[in-house]
Amino acid sequence: MGPDPDARKHALRLFTYGLHAIGVQTRHANGATANAFLANWLTQVSFDPPLVALSVERDAWSWPVIESTGTFTINVLASGQRDLAGNLGKSRHKVGDKLAAIPWRPAPITGCPVLHEHALAYLECRVRSTHPAGDSWLVIAEILNAEALRDGDPLTMRETGFRHAG
Repeated sequence: MGPDPDARKHALRLFTYGLHAIGVQTRHANGATANAFLANWLTQVSFDPPLVALSVERDAWSWPVIESTGTFTINVLASGQRDLAGNLGKSRHKVGDKLAAIPWRPAPITGCPVLHEHALAYLECRVRSTHPAGDSWLVIAEILNAEALRDGDPLTMRETGFRHAG
C-alpha cells in the first residue's frame, strides 16, 4: 500500500517549480523542424561539470528529437508569461507548430530554439545520459553555453496557478 493519494498530491503541489521552455530542433532532408515544450521538472545537479536534470514525458513529440540529436535549449521564462507558458504546455501532436507565432533564433552551438524576445536567459545543453523514470525519461545534460538576455524574475508554477494532476 502506498501513501494516501490526496496527501501525496497535496504535498507534491507544495514543491516550488520554475517554468521553462525547452527548445529542440531536428534536421531532415526537407530542412529542419523546431519545437518548444513547457517543463518544470528541471534542476541543476552539478557544478563541475555543469549538469542539469530534465524530466521529459515518454509520449512527448520532442522526446525522440532529444533522443536522436542529443541537444536542447532551456529558455528561462519571465514572470508574467502565463499565456506563453500555457501555449507551450499544449501537445504538439494536438496543436501543431507551437513556434509559428513565437520569435526565436537558433542557439550558436546546437541550433536549438532560443526564445530571445521572451526568455530571461537560455542554456544550450548536450545529453550525457538518459534514465527511464516511470512515465517519463530523466535526462542528464551538460551545459555547453549560456547567455543572460535581460533582467527579471522567473515564471513559477505558483504564479500561473497551473497544477499537476497527479
